[in-house]
Amino acid sequence: MLDKDSFAIFLVGVVIFTIGLSPEFIGFDCRFAVFAQEMFRNGPTFFPTTYGQPYPDYPGTSTFMIYLVSLPFGKVTPFTAILPTGLVSALILVVIYRIGAMQSRKWGFSAVLLALFTKEFLGLSRSISIDQYTTLATALCFYIAYSSTVYNKQKRLIYIPFLLIASFAFRGPIGLVIPAGVICVYHLYKREYKKFALMASLSAILLAICSLLLVAAAKHQGGDEFVKKVIEMQVTGRINGNARHWIGYYFTESFARYFISFIFAVIVFIVLFKKIFKRENDEYRFLSVLVVWILVVLIGMSIPSTKKIRYVLPMIPAVALVASYMFINQIQDGILFNIKRKFLQFCSWFPLGTVVVITLWAINGKIVFLSKIHFLTVILITIILAIAAWVLSLRLKDSKSKDLVLMAIGVATFIVIIVGVNEPINYYNNSTKPFVTEVENLRSQEHGELVFYKIGSDSEAIKFMTNLDKPAKPQFINISDDILKHQIPAYFIAMKSDFEELPKSVKQQIKQVGMGKIGKDDCILFICQLK
Repeated sequence: MLDKDSFAIFLVGVVIFTIGLSPEFIGFDCRFAVFAQEMFRNGPTFFPTTYGQPYPDYPGTSTFMIYLVSLPFGKVTPFTAILPTGLVSALILVVIYRIGAMQSRKWGFSAVLLALFTKEFLGLSRSISIDQYTTLATALCFYIAYSSTVYNKQKRLIYIPFLLIASFAFRGPIGLVIPAGVICVYHLYKREYKKFALMASLSAILLAICSLLLVAAAKHQGGDEFVKKVIEMQVTGRINGNARHWIGYYFTESFARYFISFIFAVIVFIVLFKKIFKRENDEYRFLSVLVVWILVVLIGMSIPSTKKIRYVLPMIPAVALVASYMFINQIQDGILFNIKRKFLQFCSWFPLGTVVVITLWAINGKIVFLSKIHFLTVILITIILAIAAWVLSLRLKDSKSKDLVLMAIGVATFIVIIVGVNEPINYYNNSTKPFVTEVENLRSQEHGELVFYKIGSDSEAIKFMTNLDKPAKPQFINISDDILKHQIPAYFIAMKSDFEELPKSVKQQIKQVGMGKIGKDDCILFICQLK
């Protein structure tokens, strides 16, 4: 039964994470899309490249996965680029279920649904996200360690070192440190001191060996200077970086970015604090090790000065499992019961409320859908969900499965909003392709060099480059006088604000030939016409 459940969860997860993807790369995906496009054109490398130069922040393993998936399609597309993440995220759901199912199937299903109800997890699962690999490795390591105790199958622990190596291969040092930290502290908390010492020693050795291999690969591809950049970007830069946040950043930011599951997990922890740490029964012992998992990630990642909310994604399986206890608890009274009841009522009315709000916003012009068919499809699905919620609420009034059914309807509505409303609006507001097409049409008439003025090679320029059908090597300048020094013809792209601030002496010798958007930024296309 568990195997059938796992297979079904995996298939449904893959569909959820890959259906209705944006027709072009936008946002943070653009950087990884350029990595994949260059690897597809030039062949696999240890590190991804941009503009033909190795990029030090990430190993090339995840890019290689996109490369392999894209080969049968003949090019890199949003689907081929995001499919590896979708597959990994679906496996994360399976592992969440398997961990929860060691207590009960309902616990496993509830945790999966809450993970899907977490916007940051769902959003990253539908993008190019290398942090999903670390999340999968962390969840699998915990599952192996915990199940080896529950089922007395100690031989399973032999797989953990291989998972740590794989996680390092995809994410670098941070990919090994997070799952290793969770497992080491797990054994320490369980007072399994020999296992703790063995795992800590083994993790340190693996980290050293993998780091040496990473350095060797960096030296092979980019030389000594590139080695320094790799060490800075993947180690020292993360620990002593400039993007400083206060020590409690992850604790506060998680309430918004990992809503709803993080809030529910915190409520469960506060209400059951004494019982969890007294470990009164199997359920509370299970909750206690999950809380340890969460705290290891939150506290451990709070130490480096550079903090990004996706870095603590590996705690989400544990967060979902703790939060789902609210729907497992059999007590028919108290805070947890009342919150659960209110949440399930919200889930039952969520589809109908969504129909009303979307319709009113569309009528008032506050939502621009891609087409009338798109709008009607979203409305039809939410109406079906609203009817299903009403019918099933009546038929399953006293059924034990009512909670899961209503939660599933709420999750389905949430997914429709993200996939059918939020992402299309984001695409509409961040589309770069029309401007790229305009520029390339002009360059096809009279070929010229592509030059970005005061636009960083790793920022908006990436968004432009990823939407090019043919490879190009652009130039980057920051001084206005350099505009007049370029060989004619050349096509210059600048932010509208930077274009307007050009000196009169330069403006007299240039001509605006187009305008458009790179992401959300207004840009001007101009050429130089020397007198």
